[in-house]
Amino acid sequence: MQEQKNDQFNAAYWQKWAGIGFEFAGVIGIFVYMGYVADEKFETGPWLLLTGFFVGFVGMLYLVFKEVWKIGMKDSKQPKEDKKP
Repeated sequence: MQEQKNDQFNAAYWQKWAGIGFEFAGVIGIFVYMGYVADEKFETGPWLLLTGFFVGFVGMLYLVFKEVWKIGMKDSKQPKEDKKP
């Protein structure tokens, strides 16, 4: 029974992080596309595309760190299980 709960927890844990990874890539892609379109309109070369990349990257990095911090705080509040030999 305990093993089944651990398997379900692990699957949910990895699905959550895979979702965050797809979100990370999607947001960066959207900002890069917006930068590309702005570069085409204003003829500024790759500068707005690169700006879009870095804005998307930094924004998503902030959200990932916030999520990791929240998980770390939740884990630190839970009592540790005693392992018996």
